[in-house]
Order: sequence, then C-alpha cells, then structure tokens
Amino acid sequence: MESRIHLGAADYLVIAGYCLLVLWIGLWFRKRLSTVDDYFAGGHQVPWWLAGISHYMSSFSAFSFIAYTQIAYLYGFTAVTLFWASVPACIGGGLLFASRWRRARVVTPIEFLKQRYSGTLQQLCAWAGLPVKLFDDALKLFATGLFFSVICGFKLLWSIVLCGALMICYSFFGGLWALVVTDYVQFLMKMLAIVLLVPLAFHAGGGVHLGLKHLPHGFLRPINGPYGWTYIAGFTCVMFLSYNASWALAQKYYSVRDEKDASKAAYLSAALNLLGAPLMILPGILARQFLPDLTASGRSSDAYVLLLVRLLPEGMIGIILSAMLSATMAAVSSDFNAIASVLTQDIYQRLINPNASPRRLFNTGRVFTVVLGTLTTGLALWIVYGHRESLFNLMVTVFGIFLAPTLLPILAALVTKRVSAAGAITGFCTGLASGLIMLMVKTYWRVPGKMDGGSFEFEGIALLTNIGMTLAGLVLGSAFGARGEDESARADEFDKKLHKPVLSSEHTDASSSPMGPILTISTGAVAVLMAVAGAISHLSFARWMDEGAALFFLLISATLFVVQRRGLSRIVST
Repeated sequence: MESRIHLGAADYLVIAGYCLLVLWIGLWFRKRLSTVDDYFAGGHQVPWWLAGISHYMSSFSAFSFIAYTQIAYLYGFTAVTLFWASVPACIGGGLLFASRWRRARVVTPIEFLKQRYSGTLQQLCAWAGLPVKLFDDALKLFATGLFFSVICGFKLLWSIVLCGALMICYSFFGGLWALVVTDYVQFLMKMLAIVLLVPLAFHAGGGVHLGLKHLPHGFLRPINGPYGWTYIAGFTCVMFLSYNASWALAQKYYSVRDEKDASKAAYLSAALNLLGAPLMILPGILARQFLPDLTASGRSSDAYVLLLVRLLPEGMIGIILSAMLSATMAAVSSDFNAIASVLTQDIYQRLINPNASPRRLFNTGRVFTVVLGTLTTGLALWIVYGHRESLFNLMVTVFGIFLAPTLLPILAALVTKRVSAAGAITGFCTGLASGLIMLMVKTYWRVPGKMDGGSFEFEGIALLTNIGMTLAGLVLGSAFGARGEDESARADEFDKKLHKPVLSSEHTDASSSPMGPILTISTGAVAVLMAVAGAISHLSFARWMDEGAALFFLLISATLFVVQRRGLSRIVST
C-alpha cells in the first residue's frame, strides 16, 4: 500500500507561509515586551478565551494525532474515552485550582513554594522537573521530525533541526504573548484539519449509516481492548494532575486578569476537549472500513498517514502538516517558556544573582529559552543517532513516575494549609520510591496471563499506586513532621493571599495590552494563504476546499476588524 505523500506547490506554500507567519508573530511582540512579567506571564493581561484556547492547544503534539488515531483504528471509541480524561481535569481546574493559581499572584509556577513550604522544596521541584520535561519535549520533537521525514521525504536530521529552530525563534522573540497568539492560529489550522477529514472519512466509508454499521463488534463501546477501567482511572488521575499543575498549563491560569477569567479559561478548555475529541478521532474509527488490512500487516501506527493519502487530494496535505506542526509547537514552546521562567526566577535570581535588575532577568529569560530549545533539539538528535526510538515508551513511563511526586505538593499547597514542608518532601520521596518500584516490577516481573510487564491493567495500577503513595506521604509527613512557627506563619500568610480576590488595581488596563491588531492580521494572513494555495492548485476539489477555508478565515478576520474599529476591542482583549 502506497504511504508516501506527494506534495504539490500548494502544500509547500501553506507550510512555508505558516512558518513565516509564526516567526512574524514572534517579531511583532519583540519590542512590545520589556519585563519578566510580560515575557513569562503576559503581564496578567491575556484574555480568558485566548488563554483557554492556548491551554487546549498546549496539551497536543504530532504524536497525539498518530497515537490516538492508532488506538481508534484498533479499538474504536475507547480512544475518545481516553481523550475525554482531559474533560474532568479541566472542569476540576475551573472549580478548584484556576482561581487559586491566579490569586497566588505568581510569574513562575513554583515561585510560591518558597513562601508556602521552603526554599529547599522549591529547588527540589525545580530540579526534579527539568530533566523529565526536556526529554518529554525532545520526544515530541523527534515524533514530529519523524513524521515529516517519512511522509515528505526530508532527512530526519534536518526535519528535527528546522522544527526546533522555528520553535526557538518565536519563543525567544515574543515570550508568552507570542505563544498564546500563535496557539490561536494553530487552533484555526487544527480545526480546519479536523473539519476536512471527518466528512471525507464518512464519504470513504459509504456514508454515515454504512460507515458505522459495519464496524467490528464492540467498536463503539466506551471501553474496549486492553484499556480497562483500571487503566482509565489511572490515566484520568494523571491527566487531572497534568492539566492543573504542569508548568506550561498552569501558566495559562495565572496569565489572565483575575480569578474569574482563570476559571473561564479552564471551562473553555474543557468544552474544546469535549467537542474536539470525537471529531479528531472519528476518522481513525471509520478507517477500519476502507483501510482494513493495517492490523494484519502490522501498520496500525501508520493509520493517520494513510488516512491523509486516501482522503485528501494533492494541494490539501499542507494544511494537515501545518496543523500537526502547530500542535507540537504549541506544546513544546509552552514548555520552553514555562521552564525558562523557573530557571530565571527560581534558580538564577534566587541562587546566582539575587540583585539582578528587571532588564537583566528579562534578557536572561530569553537566553534560557534558546538554551532549552538547543538542548531539546540535541536530545531529539541523540535519539536518532543512538537508535533509541524505544525510549519513547520508556520516557512516557518515567514521566508518569515523576508526575505525582513533583505536582501533587504544588496542588496541595493551593488547596490546604495543613500540608507542611516535611509532608511535601515525604510525599515526593514516597511517590518517587513507589514509582521506581513499579517500574522495576513492570520491567523485570513477568507472570504470563496475569500481570504481564507490558499490560495496560498493571500500568493503571502503577499510576494509581504512585499517586496514592504520594498522597499518603503528604498526609503522614505533615501529621508527624515538625512545623516551626516561621513556617506556620508563612503558610497562614499565603492562605490569606489565596482567599483575597484579585483587585482591578492589581492588573494593567486592557487598553495597554500589546496584542493590538495581531489577531485580525494573523487571521487575515491565514485567509490569504489559503486563497493563494487554492489558486495555484491543479485539482478543482482542492481549489474548492482551499477557497472555502479562505472565506471562513476572512469572515473571522473581518469580524475582529469591525470589533476593533467600533471601539469594542475590550470584547476581544478581555
């Protein structure tokens, strides 16, 4: 079966134009940012709806498209069930954590740990979180480079280098503002990709009725294959932690104006995950009808690539490739910015240069962004040259090991003052120990038919055990560990801050937002890009789809322009 995608001039135009647009967005904000607060937290002026879209997009990568499509092809609706684990995570964020993140009044996601617990715990979370995040981002970059290499014929080395350089550039220039605005453009591209594939998949499957009627038995059940309720429960708990405490996602909660906007951003992300999951995954389910031999040939992981080959005409592939590049850029670049904020504020300023000027911190943050991007790209290349592609699954497991110990103490600090520094350190140690023990059991213990090392049921048990042991450590360490008067006073002071609403005097007026007309211009640029791509396409079907997409984006751009001209920019900015 042919799996090479043949790109036309329109495809290359869309990809190149998109990359230039992303770089231009970064340059737009280059001279509009001047402080660390602007660079790492958007000056707490990011509109709630833009923060919600960015929160949604920052959880994606190219691997998400490939992995969820493979699960959908093999086991059906279970892929949607897995994806929907993000919905209760975001709803929980809106109810419990988003407002508290904003009331913490932070610029980095762990800076409050020094006041709430101790400087030791702050440094522990900083250093423990860095290696895992770097490897996780390197694997995302590797997956994206591999995808482009396979379907476009690029050398893997240059695919990774170019993708990494693009992410570094626009993160360096524009900080968080460039990230959230680019996430908005990426969101438009992703939605376009989804809208294109769903009707085409139904058409290839013989229509809605036939497309669903002849699916394998149990394919539309919420649970199917190896993904049982135990695994779903563990996966949901991990998503709950990740969506509310991982550095890049928590950043979206405290970058808005006040606690109400923070909660609205979380609820918007929940709605987008709820509606977007079935649309994104449905083509993979329907593919069993018109790509029936992938399981037998061991090519289920190629399901998404082959969907593109089968469904889209030449001239439309560039849209999908841009959407997949967008997804990885959203996830990885958000991590670059969040990690750089921790390195700048919580490590450089605290340990190296406590008297650094705001300008020095701002420039240091940019330097760290370049260093992080270079390290991530280097790690991705190391995976290639070391032939260590198998590290992908291992690093997913390792990420699960470190998630509970590093994130639960952060969330506990936001919801209760009963957890002490001793409890937080104990929770970190017990969670890490249990995670390593589970990894050893998974790797070395083989009991055929019961608890195979690679079974998903055991993976779910391991995730739940890791979280449970971390919680037990938090509780027991706080109950039996000594807490000094100074720590108690700091905990009480921080608790008062969390119960104090963010006042209008604490944030800058929306009229001073650096966003300006950037949303209108960037949306219009996408419309022009699609229109030109349609004009040079050789296929009438591709021209029709390109021009339709151009008209849709043009209407959005025109609406934003009218809103601004009529003096209603506050609607867009707040």
